[in-house]
Formats: sequence, structure tokens, C-alpha cells
Amino acid sequence: MSSDLNPVVRLARSAGPDWTKTAANIMLGRTVRELREDSGMTQKSLAHAVHVSVSTINRLETAEKTPMRRTVEAVINVLKPDEGTRDTLAVLLSRALEPEWFQHRFSDCTPDYLHRLLGLESMAIAITTYDVRLVPGLLQTPAYSEHIIRTGLHLSEWQGPEVELRLAQRRERQLRVLGQPDPPHCVFMMDQSVLGRKAGTKQVMREQMVYLREMSDLPHITIRFVLSGRMIAGNAAAMAGSMAQLQFGRGGLPDFVYAEQYEKADYFTKPSSKPKDPSKPPTPRQNDYERHLQLLLRIQGEGCASPAKSRRMLDKAIKRYS
Repeated sequence: MSSDLNPVVRLARSAGPDWTKTAANIMLGRTVRELREDSGMTQKSLAHAVHVSVSTINRLETAEKTPMRRTVEAVINVLKPDEGTRDTLAVLLSRALEPEWFQHRFSDCTPDYLHRLLGLESMAIAITTYDVRLVPGLLQTPAYSEHIIRTGLHLSEWQGPEVELRLAQRRERQLRVLGQPDPPHCVFMMDQSVLGRKAGTKQVMREQMVYLREMSDLPHITIRFVLSGRMIAGNAAAMAGSMAQLQFGRGGLPDFVYAEQYEKADYFTKPSSKPKDPSKPPTPRQNDYERHLQLLLRIQGEGCASPAKSRRMLDKAIKRYS
């Protein structure tokens, strides 16, 4: 079984001003690391050349923090990339120094564990998700979202700005990912129970089911339901929370799997295809990436109804809520 959920090979999105801060920061660090390794320099020798600590170079290459302009400019002067690479680095640095779209207006309602996901999902060329309990946020209607958001807040917050702010954030996220001119190819897998788990009134549920049915006809969106009678839905998949694999294409950011639990999430990055030391066993984090990816593959391959059957299931749900 292939470990690529979407085997169509596509180039990554070109680096430019439309890149997100998070994506630009990661690609900047990755490019610096490749330039350093190609030049034969170690992190220690590069740090000595630009008069910074080794940890500063490490943080730059791993994108742990927002880079400092003077450090990046000094590194570029030492590594002496060609003109095209120098221009790309300048664009990436400029974007990496700007805030993310959610960091001002939506900072209070965006938990830290979501920052990386929200900063990268619009850059993906393919997204595969699995949700156990709810319609995924990217496909929620405003009324469905409002019910989910309200039930997660204290009653005292219902009359304040919190609900509207969270709704606006969710809508902006949907527009940035699915409303862009070249949206990613998306496979949305949901547990069959989502069809019957009411969120709000029958009218809210009907509108949500109609919207899912409409979205399922789009060429870049596939919706599939995990059948409750399948064995995979009764073991590992049933114990999982929300999961997603993001793929960025050839020459782009490293793919990763996002696994969300209650008020926390883990990110597992795809291992490099060319390990520095092939004799060494994969790290636990690399094993975790493969393990979570294989679970997504099993859910899709063994537990899901076909796209056609899933559309028929939506048709039945629409009738039930009418």
C-alpha cells in the first residue's frame, strides 16, 4: 500500500508574497540548511562566521522562532547563494517577518496548538482529513459552526463578542483554504455517526447536509463516510481524534500528519527521503509519522464507503432532516 494518499505528483506552490508566515519561515530555514550543507559548513562554523551562537543557527534552520533580519542577511553574505536563490530568500524573509493572518484579530480565540496547522493548510496541494464526531471545520456551515462554538463556551460568553469572533475566524479559514484560486485537492473522511449527531435544529442539520452534498460534487473535493460496521471503525480509528495529512508537493515543505485530541495536538513530519545515516533506525517521531499515516490509509482503504455511496448517504440524511 502506497504511503502517498494522493499519488498525483504536483510541484509545490512557488515561493512568493502569498506564502504564509509559517510556511515562509520553514522554507527559509530549510534553504539555509541546504546551502550550508552544500558549502560543507557545520552549524558551528557558520555561527562563528556570522558571530552568533550555534543555537541561533539551529533555531533559524528549524524555524523554531521568527528569524532576525540581520542574522539572515549575514548568513546569506557568508553562504553566497546565486542571484535567484538570494532573491527567493529575500522574499521568504520579508514574509517570515510579517504576522500570520490570525495573529491580530483572532489571537484570543486561536489556541497555540492550531497555529502551525492554520499557518500551513492554505499552502498544501493535498489535504486528507478524518473526523470522528463532527463535520470538519473547513466544511461547516455558519449555523452548524455557531452551534458547535456555543456549546463549547460558558453561558456568560454567549452574549459577548466571542461567538462572532470565532465564526469570523472559521469563515476566513475556509476562504483561505477552499476559496483560493487554486485550492488543494481534499479528501474529507467522517465517521458515519456524524450524519445522525444533531448540532442544532433539524433545519441546521439539513442545511449542513445539503452543503456537504453540494461540495461533494466539486472536482477537488471528495467526501467519504467511515461505516460503523467496518472493523477498522471499531478499533484504532474509533479511538483517534481529528487527523489530517497535509502534502505540499515536489520541492516544497515537508509533508506532515496532524493529530488532534482535547485541547492539544501533535505534528508528525515526514522523514527525509535521504537520511544522513541510513544505518540508523528511524527516530520515534519518524515512526509516529508512518504510524499515523498508515492509520489514515487503513481508514480510507478499509473503512470508508465509496464517494458514490457517501453521496447517497447524504441524500438520505437530507430527506431525514426535511
